[in-house]
Amino acid sequence: MAALCAATAIISIVVPFAGALSLLGTVPMGLLAYRYRFRVLIAGTVAAGLIAFLIAGLGGLMTVANSAYVGGLTGVVKRRNRGTGTVIVVSVLAGAVFNAFAVAALALLSRLRHLIFDAITANINGVAAVLTGIGRFVTDHPFPLSTRICDVLDRTAHALQWLLGEALHYWPWLIFVNGIVSIVVVSLIGWWALSRVLDRMRGIPDVHKLDAPLDTGSVGPVGPVPVRLDEVRFRYPNTDHDALSPVNLEVKAGEHLAITGANGSGKTTLMLVLAGREPTSGTIERPGSVGLGRLGGTAVVMQHPESQVLGTRVADDVVWGLPPGTTTDVAQLLREVGLESHAERDTGSLSGGELQRLAVAAALAREPALLIADEVTSMVDQEGREGLLGVLSGLKQRHRTALVHITHYNNEAESADSTINLSESGDNTSMVETIAVPVATPAMGHESGPAILEVTGVSHEYNSGTPWAKAALRDVNFAVHQGDGLLIHGGNGSGKSTLAWIIAGLTVPTTGSCLLDGRPSHEQVGAVALSFQAARLQLMRSRVDLEVASAAGFSPKDQDRVATALAVVGLDSALAKRRIDQLSGGQMRRVVLAGLLARSPRALILDEPLAGLDAVTQTGLVRLLEELRREQGLTVVVISHDFAGLEELCPRTLDLRDGVLHAVTAAAGGLS
Repeated sequence: MAALCAATAIISIVVPFAGALSLLGTVPMGLLAYRYRFRVLIAGTVAAGLIAFLIAGLGGLMTVANSAYVGGLTGVVKRRNRGTGTVIVVSVLAGAVFNAFAVAALALLSRLRHLIFDAITANINGVAAVLTGIGRFVTDHPFPLSTRICDVLDRTAHALQWLLGEALHYWPWLIFVNGIVSIVVVSLIGWWALSRVLDRMRGIPDVHKLDAPLDTGSVGPVGPVPVRLDEVRFRYPNTDHDALSPVNLEVKAGEHLAITGANGSGKTTLMLVLAGREPTSGTIERPGSVGLGRLGGTAVVMQHPESQVLGTRVADDVVWGLPPGTTTDVAQLLREVGLESHAERDTGSLSGGELQRLAVAAALAREPALLIADEVTSMVDQEGREGLLGVLSGLKQRHRTALVHITHYNNEAESADSTINLSESGDNTSMVETIAVPVATPAMGHESGPAILEVTGVSHEYNSGTPWAKAALRDVNFAVHQGDGLLIHGGNGSGKSTLAWIIAGLTVPTTGSCLLDGRPSHEQVGAVALSFQAARLQLMRSRVDLEVASAAGFSPKDQDRVATALAVVGLDSALAKRRIDQLSGGQMRRVVLAGLLARSPRALILDEPLAGLDAVTQTGLVRLLEELRREQGLTVVVISHDFAGLEELCPRTLDLRDGVLHAVTAAAGGLS
């Protein structure tokens, strides 16, 4: 948001006659003030102001400050459900304070004051000259009343000059009043425009927002456990079905509860309810407030740890956001999660598993009465998964905290005191994704086609030429043939994703080459399709048909082509009009694939395609890709830290360790 505000400020300053664009900068700042705490707006303003000042000078900085003021005022007033009267009062007060400083500064800086007076005088004299010139033109071309009009224009010109001369004797009041009026007018314009943007955004369900309403999660004595849910349902706004069907459960103090279920069964929605989101119906009994993020309250560790790791240094992140004066044994917490030697490391250098461990340590620093771990093992390799499970299973012995572990892996729930399977609770099965798993057909026995991808001597180094240089890949060589299935296997931090981006042409290697059909892949971006590890980040449109059409490059009005694309990945055409946020994780991945495959790519790269999916969804997705590879000759490259279930899809395996290619194996009878 800060970068967006800075960009509009820079454009409005640098591009001639583009000053009006500065009003667009109020939108991101208004959103920050509307949805987050005031300190977030301050942080965004500092960041945007610094960028704008370095590129566009003082004008850029002042434009950002103005955007932050108007946007912040509108966002805060809108969030508190106040009206135009509040905006006028606040803008008058803000204008009075700001212009009082301006008058004091001009009183001290006499040369600047005289320069401003000269500029104002020149403007008024220019207006007077124009009026006088018009009068002379009228005199030279007489018509009825021309003499009277000329006289009026001359009097007006002299009156303006006299009025300015008199006003400059009272310049403090002139600047003070004029400044207040200007700020009030600008504030009202910003309020009128930005409030309409925020009103429209109120209808968009912010399904991952954890902040609880002030009257339920942030005031009063903290007491999240024991908590009892009785017939609790939840339905997101503007939807026609429950995301969470009736649930009855109780979490006791110090209890380890595992919640399992298939994709779409409501696990994450239940997490939101436990973290303070008000249910659509049913009752929740707690001894106090949820206390989300507060000492002794509720802590949440998310599926994607990078979204909640905020510190640049590991030790700093553990105590990030704790109240001043809080005593925390950082070394002990890091030792407990297996990061005792990482205290001084940059968080950006941590692997996925290490980031998850750090997120757990930061959560424990708040000494929570309730810790919720939402699918924390789905994005890490086997070694990281085992380490995290060891940390979670031992929490009861070391901390007085209740643990709710949400997972779709049944074996991860074995150490829990009790388990709830949402797929089997009530009528939650209505949202569980059901997949028609195609029967795998025997291999057609065709020979490998020509090598369409050739990776030769590829090495890549991030921050090359700086003290922070880090080698991600070293001298990697391999080829991918038409219709091939290749698994690039390795742990977190081994260089898999870097290699995937190079193959897709999104990154140019430091040395070596990656050729697609004999030409550098970075010159053919889009010819190799890349499916992200987090499918939701790749879905940019609000509805399924709009997303598929946009990714494939045809009009969303062509519903037949949309339906065909969805059918290829095993989705019913009835999903075309469904909103993206109403899909399960597996459906999101298939929608991404539908759009990518409809473009007929030369090769398809899938980054951790099974992460976050339950066993049934995993099987269905792998079988679908097998069919496409065997029958249509689709070239598939899979990036994964797991082997299980991928043997038929990927007969060849490329093993990466610390950026070095150690082995290439081929399954018996597989494609060479």
